[in-house]
Amino acid sequence: MNLQTEIDELFTRQQEEWQQLRDAVGQLERIREKDLSWGEKFTVRVQYNAARMVSTAARIDNGTIAQRPCFLCEPNRPAIQRGIPFLEKYIILTNPFPILSNHITIPIHSHVPQRIRHKTADMLSLAGELPDYIVFYNGPRCGASAPDHFHLQAGLKTTHLLQGDNALRSCLTIESESRKEVEELFEDVYQYLKHRQPDEEEPMMNVIAFTEENRYKLHLFPRRAHRPGHYYEEGERQLLISPGALDMAGLLITVREEDFNKIERQDIEDIYSQVSLPVI
Repeated sequence: MNLQTEIDELFTRQQEEWQQLRDAVGQLERIREKDLSWGEKFTVRVQYNAARMVSTAARIDNGTIAQRPCFLCEPNRPAIQRGIPFLEKYIILTNPFPILSNHITIPIHSHVPQRIRHKTADMLSLAGELPDYIVFYNGPRCGASAPDHFHLQAGLKTTHLLQGDNALRSCLTIESESRKEVEELFEDVYQYLKHRQPDEEEPMMNVIAFTEENRYKLHLFPRRAHRPGHYYEEGERQLLISPGALDMAGLLITVREEDFNKIERQDIEDIYSQVSLPVI
């Protein structure tokens, strides 16, 4: 049995026995979405997904992280949550707060910080086994609600998530038939970004990996800010949006109906301009 089939069966079993997941998947099928386009070059799909408030509003300062139990460590996960082992060091779990169809979270067994360097091989291996999926990584200050525990996420592909560079935000594309070559090129980019942000423990970034036509592809979104100024505004001026990898690719998540209704093209342009790091 291939891994995609195992994940399909995992979702079937988990929805039968786990009410929270069953309700979340049902809600995902009824969410509201709208598209805003910039000619034929780029389209952003805006999703209204109230269930993602937990992630969007998450506090990730050191004090808050230190005081809460890690929800990705096995003792703290729901007893009813099952998983599939991967590479003998990860567990593939259904995500009870989905953004995508078949949304999964893949935490490493040990409680180590969210750092992608030296783990791109694992990310690409997973993408290679899941040809219908994208695998994504949110940096510790770029959308990860658990910056203290390394994890990847994945979900079924959509065209919005495969978009590369454009005038709104930076996206560096690495692709090759050789997984090893992608890993080596990623290290070159990592070192360049580390030079740009020497004070960061890890250069700020989001990463999406997938396969297409027997080639490994990696989209890296360099970041210069965790959240845009809109997040911290008050009243009508506030847009409670905290971009992660999917938002940077072109699936922008709103957790409040008023934000979904009022967001316009110029707001999205401003959000990207604030959080994306221009790369020359």
